[in-house]
Amino acid sequence: MPGLLIHFAFIEELYRIAPCLTLDKIRFMSGSLIPDLAKNKNLSHYRREASSKGFFVPEMEAVRKDLFVPNDPIKLGMFCHLYLDYHFIEDFLIPEFIWDTTLRTVTNPRNGNIWSQNDFFSQQEKNSMYSAYNEINSLILRDKLISVSTIRSIPNHLPSTNIPMFDNRCDKSWREQFEKHLREEIPYTGNIFDYNRLWSAIQVIAESFLKEYLE
Repeated sequence: MPGLLIHFAFIEELYRIAPCLTLDKIRFMSGSLIPDLAKNKNLSHYRREASSKGFFVPEMEAVRKDLFVPNDPIKLGMFCHLYLDYHFIEDFLIPEFIWDTTLRTVTNPRNGNIWSQNDFFSQQEKNSMYSAYNEINSLILRDKLISVSTIRSIPNHLPSTNIPMFDNRCDKSWREQFEKHLREEIPYTGNIFDYNRLWSAIQVIAESFLKEYLE
C-alpha cells in the first residue's frame, strides 16, 4: 500500500537506527520489491480483511511463518514489505481519515477535504492517494531518507525465491516505475498526507519491526 520510495526509505531507516543490522542492504531492498511484482497479489500479499470495511491487509501470522527468516535478506525483505503494508494501513491510513462506508466517501479531518472512495484510490486522478505519494517522494529525496544511487544499485532482474506465488511475476520493470516517479515532480500540498505525520508513523513502525527482529 505505501509508495515505492516509502518502502525503500523504511528499510534505510532500519539501517539508520540499528547499526547492528548487518544484512546485505541491496539484497534486502531487492526482496522488498518482490511482493508487488507478483501476478497474483492476493496470494503474494496474503490478503485478509482489515479492521475497517473495504481494506485488506496481509495475514501476518502466515507471512511470519513463511518469510520471517532473520539471516536471509531476500525473504526478510519480503517480510518487511508486508509488515509495512499491514501497519501502514492499520496504524496510519485507517486512523488518518474518516471513512464513510455508506456514502463511500473519504474525509481528511485536518482540512475538511472530501473525496469519493473511487477518486481517492484512483491512479489517474491528480488529487488522489497515489498522486500524494509523488508529493511525498520529492520530500523523501530532499531529506536524504533514501538516495537515488542506492536504489539504482538494486538489480532490475530480481532473484528467484523458489516460492511459486512470488516467482510468477508481471513483466513490468520496477526500475521503469521508479524512474517514472523521479520524473513526476509534484509540488507538495499536504492536501492528503501530512509529510511529518506520515514519516513519524513510518519511524514508529520501523522501531516496532526492529524490536521484533532483534528479540
